[in-house]
Amino acid sequence: METTLKKDSIGLKETMLQGVASSAPAGAAVATLTGAAAFALGSLPLTAVIGFLVVFLNAIVINRISSKVSGAGGYYEYVKNGYGARAAMFTGLFYVFYQTMALTLIVLSIAVFLPAIFSIGFGISIPSIIWLPLLILALAFAFTVSYLGIKGSTGYTAIMALVEIIIIGALGAYIILSHPAINNVSVFTPKYAAGGFSGVGLGVLLMYTAFSGFGASTPLGEEARKPKKIIGRSVIFSVIILGAFFIFISYVFTVAQGPSNMITYAGEIVPGITILKSSVGPIAAIVVAALFINSLLTGAVVLVNGASRVMMAMGRDGLLPSGLSRISVRRKTPYISAAAITLASFVIGLIGVLTFGGFNAFLMAAIAATLGVLFVHAVINASLPRIEKKFDGRMTASGILLSAVTVVIFGLIFYSTFLQIEPYVVVGTGLFIAWLVFNFIYVFLVREKFSTINAAESA
Repeated sequence: METTLKKDSIGLKETMLQGVASSAPAGAAVATLTGAAAFALGSLPLTAVIGFLVVFLNAIVINRISSKVSGAGGYYEYVKNGYGARAAMFTGLFYVFYQTMALTLIVLSIAVFLPAIFSIGFGISIPSIIWLPLLILALAFAFTVSYLGIKGSTGYTAIMALVEIIIIGALGAYIILSHPAINNVSVFTPKYAAGGFSGVGLGVLLMYTAFSGFGASTPLGEEARKPKKIIGRSVIFSVIILGAFFIFISYVFTVAQGPSNMITYAGEIVPGITILKSSVGPIAAIVVAALFINSLLTGAVVLVNGASRVMMAMGRDGLLPSGLSRISVRRKTPYISAAAITLASFVIGLIGVLTFGGFNAFLMAAIAATLGVLFVHAVINASLPRIEKKFDGRMTASGILLSAVTVVIFGLIFYSTFLQIEPYVVVGTGLFIAWLVFNFIYVFLVREKFSTINAAESA
């Protein structure tokens, strides 16, 4: 049975743009920045600046770890080298959990927001049942592109990410240049935020979700050229590109909407399309609506690529069923793991919509994914000092400080999730807790395998 991925398949360009594509920049620009805007209001650009700095700290941690550890397991491999197989088991399973929930979130975004885009943006009514075929088509697309091979799938997502950023950036520049009177540097101060600095702080916590896919290149270590050199760089470059884009587009939409009128922006489903339609014209709105859909489809491909490789690595280590490590002989892709993730996302999305309705199912998936990603990143960052000690013989003061600061930040973001207790928050949290309990049970059942894996890592 083939269980080895094709080495030296992709380079820095492809790996760097996976983090950009995974964050679905067009989708965030058009719709999902509304979460941060609800608290930051007219100070949204300031939250983008601070959010970038926070994420950049995390990228530095990943860069330092990936210079010593690489592989298809990504974060799972990092923690395995820091805290051993038991902690890696938890991390790997939670990575698969949040990636699956994030995939559900993305495909539900298409199923839920696409009809809203046609209705609100263009006055076209679409039957509500359209969500089901949209859900199926989005997942089928993500699986198919991922299955066809890492070179093709990363090449596609890299190009699409660049197209999104260039076109939306150009439209933003047009708005600023054609309406010079709207420019206002005070949006980079707490002046307009709800409660001043407190509103900025809450906005920063929610802004983090816009960057959440920045580490998407980490599971590509087995297929990348010189992975210990380029994976960390790719994460750094991804964060820089995303930071520049989100800061700029936050500024454009804030001044175009009017800093004192951002409560209206925060209350809309797709405010970016509304602004572009009024400021540039209906053609721009149509183009960006297409980019919005493409952005989500691209992000879905990246998620399937990443999660399937982590599952494959865990199957190869014997911590998951060995069938999940099976590789397509022709395509060199972990197709069994990719199919499992795609199917799980479909089931979660189907049950969620039938039980709670489309929008609440979308929010439920968002909460579960957010809690999962915070847990995983906290464990990864806490591993840095141990990894430094293992490979360099000592823990550095900067490593300890980076770990401590970023873990505290993740704790604050985790806390912010529960500022408003809504049904979707309860259900999303319930899924997180249920997965945590399952992890404890599963770790107990496979406990005999840990000593073998730890011994292999120490050899």
